[in-house]
Amino acid sequence: MQWIGRAESVGVRLLAAPDIEQLRRWFQPDQEWHRWDGPYFAKMIPAEVDTAMDRLATTIADGSYAAEHPVRRAAIVPPDDPGTVIGSVSWHWESEESDWRRMGVTVYDPAGRGHGVGTAALRIWTDYLFATTDVVRLDYSTWSGNTRMLAVGARLGFTEEARFRDAREVRGARYDSVVMGVLRREWEMREE
Repeated sequence: MQWIGRAESVGVRLLAAPDIEQLRRWFQPDQEWHRWDGPYFAKMIPAEVDTAMDRLATTIADGSYAAEHPVRRAAIVPPDDPGTVIGSVSWHWESEESDWRRMGVTVYDPAGRGHGVGTAALRIWTDYLFATTDVVRLDYSTWSGNTRMLAVGARLGFTEEARFRDAREVRGARYDSVVMGVLRREWEMREE
């Protein structure tokens, strides 16, 4: 197993071939985590999940996944059971021209929520991205109804940088879209 980082409550490691079937199950549209992570986006249908997992399996098998620096997605696992995927962290380009990366963290397993797993995983992931890139800032977006995700950012010293009022509709109600960000110099100066 190739570790990105570990904490008392969680580990973050590179994805491996045995993870594919777990991810295939977690990505099915009936999974509860979809209610919290981007519930305003369309969910993949099972055939789309299969296509995405087959593509991921190919990149793991041919080595292109691990060769990407930094990797774009990693598994969140319990420290005492590193073969079990309970979530993932990721990043994508918000603006490649200015080296602006947007992160994500998702705890798929409902039993893992509310116990510091997301906070620990995002701390590890933020450390990793600042350590392996020259990026000057990192951020993530969420919605105002996901109060746990907003609290994660606050605990880690992220600043609310944007709030787009009533921008998201979730289960018939309007919510704000919120961006939480941190600058490299702020991250390096924070007190643990």
